[in-house]
Amino acid sequence: MTDRVNTGVVALIGLSLAALAGSAPAQEGGFEMPPARVEVASAEQRDMAPSVDVSGTVVSLNDSRVASEVEGVLTWLAEVGEHVEEGDTIARIDPRLLRIELTRAEANVARLESDFRYRQKQLERTEDLAARNSASRTLLDEAIAQRDQAQYALRDARASLDRAKADLERSNIRARFAGHVTERLASVGEFVSIGEDVVRLVDTHRVEIALPASISLSRFIKPGLKVPVRGSGVVREHPVRTVVPVGDAVSRMVEVRLSADDSGWLVGTPVQVSLPSDATKSTVAVPRDALVERSGLNYVYKVRDDNTAEQITVDINAIVGLWVGIADGIEAGDLVIVRGAERLAPGQAVEVIDRVSVR
Repeated sequence: MTDRVNTGVVALIGLSLAALAGSAPAQEGGFEMPPARVEVASAEQRDMAPSVDVSGTVVSLNDSRVASEVEGVLTWLAEVGEHVEEGDTIARIDPRLLRIELTRAEANVARLESDFRYRQKQLERTEDLAARNSASRTLLDEAIAQRDQAQYALRDARASLDRAKADLERSNIRARFAGHVTERLASVGEFVSIGEDVVRLVDTHRVEIALPASISLSRFIKPGLKVPVRGSGVVREHPVRTVVPVGDAVSRMVEVRLSADDSGWLVGTPVQVSLPSDATKSTVAVPRDALVERSGLNYVYKVRDDNTAEQITVDINAIVGLWVGIADGIEAGDLVIVRGAERLAPGQAVEVIDRVSVR
């Protein structure tokens, strides 16, 4: 009796499994995998060139050690890390002695203005007497000379007054450009002389990427050419501003500068820049996100007309920015998978959920 029950249970389980197997779509070796949800982009015919990676550095166009233009005791300094605009005060020098010099200069100008007015009137009286033959020519020449000397002395005094005003104004050391204070080179309470550095100010808005390049590459690098820059896990494109037309006789290198104003790069960041190493050629290109690397080989998954994924082994002939040039296997207009290809199996059904546009 027990054997009959066990036999019936086994048979029932077998029928249930058979029913399940019949209700699910079959594939070779078992159940058919459900369609994978993927995002795709179109392969394009693009002008590209082989490239070589070169190390560069983000540099500021204005990196200044700001010095004092007057001497005196420092009474205040901006804090390290503080952002300042052009014209903002970044340090102050005790202005008391400078105010005294200004007062003396103003008094000297007032005295010489009075003397000049007196000499001018003396000359006018002497000229009147000379016109009536009541004064000699010598006396007239002496009056003219005294008037001129008073005039020149007044000019000199006014220049000294302007200098005193400027010195007082320069007791407030101001930023000549917008940026960040990165270092205090003096301390409050110190006596500083003319020309002594007090702070380091770095322009964090106007930045460039500086890199050395082989002279042999310079013929492929032209102003305006956009090249990919990688650093800190970020990839951006920046245009070439200039190739300095003077090479180093020892290293055989030239300096290349890329424009990068307000790009978000920190000054001093090391970056890798891809520079063209040969002439530009037309090739079929796919977005970099379409590449899948397995066991040292590069693959691209193309979407067939029947919405299945075809795995294609590709050879890379150029990488420019977000695009990769493919030697063969892909044609312009083919849909390649850029999201969701990591776990795909060749021939697996796919469901396209989005079409990505790559610039």
